[in-house]
Amino acid sequence: MSSVSSNQISGTILIIIVAISFAANSTLGKLSYDYGASPLSVLTYRTILAAIAVLVIQKISNSSILLPPKIALVSILVGVLLATYSYGLMASIEHIPVALAVLIFYLYPVFTSLGAWILGQEKMTLKLWVCIIVAFFGLSITLGGGSSLNLIGFCLALTAAVGITFVLLITNSILKGQDAKSISIYTTSSASVCFLLLDIVVGEFPLPSDNIGVVAFILSGLFYAFSIIGMFIGLSKIGAIKTSLFMNLEPVSSVFFGMIILDQFLSPIELMGAALVILAVSFASKDQVELKRPGQ
Repeated sequence: MSSVSSNQISGTILIIIVAISFAANSTLGKLSYDYGASPLSVLTYRTILAAIAVLVIQKISNSSILLPPKIALVSILVGVLLATYSYGLMASIEHIPVALAVLIFYLYPVFTSLGAWILGQEKMTLKLWVCIIVAFFGLSITLGGGSSLNLIGFCLALTAAVGITFVLLITNSILKGQDAKSISIYTTSSASVCFLLLDIVVGEFPLPSDNIGVVAFILSGLFYAFSIIGMFIGLSKIGAIKTSLFMNLEPVSSVFFGMIILDQFLSPIELMGAALVILAVSFASKDQVELKRPGQ
């Protein structure tokens, strides 16, 4: 087997694991809420852990973490957006099922296509228009196929999707070609500072009170840090297009973890709508080369 084929196989397996790991991180975060943690405490812990992990990897590889001043400033500002959309997603799962929150969040490739078209970064094809229509049709089925929709949870998840869309558009226009790991150090560090400041303002840092909650809290951060590092490695092996396609396993995994860990079940109608969204996003992602997210 050639080294290229070996890299493709190992990279594909790694990205599949990363997608599952991202789903596990969200699900375990929700489980820790049930035992006393808050979205802010989970986000603070996991983001600091991810920043340290990427910094260690960069140091081990003897790579410089310094960026040009303009790029560094943009990366720090992107970190603020990272904090915003991360909070939106993790706060939304307090109000709606994890699978539904992640599904809404995963509209970001569709939003990115629209945004890139509006900004003149790419052309809008018939295939992308069809994907957009199918994605929103599937989402409407999912939202209308179960119990009454919690608008707070929906708006928070939608905010997360819009937030990462802005991050991707900025990355594509300004940060393209820069070292992804160095950018991630700046963005996760900036987001960590945002969360720490919010902790100070709120005046509390709630932790789980039960062993199950503590384990879920710790594992949530570990899965997140692993996912961030694994995504960088996987991207280098199989590229952004294949990575974005396999990352669509995250909402599928969220449905599974939601059922077995949180006892959150979607109705057949909701599952059918979710399948349409994932299918549409998968096809839309094939035309997106820069779907690199610095963190969920």
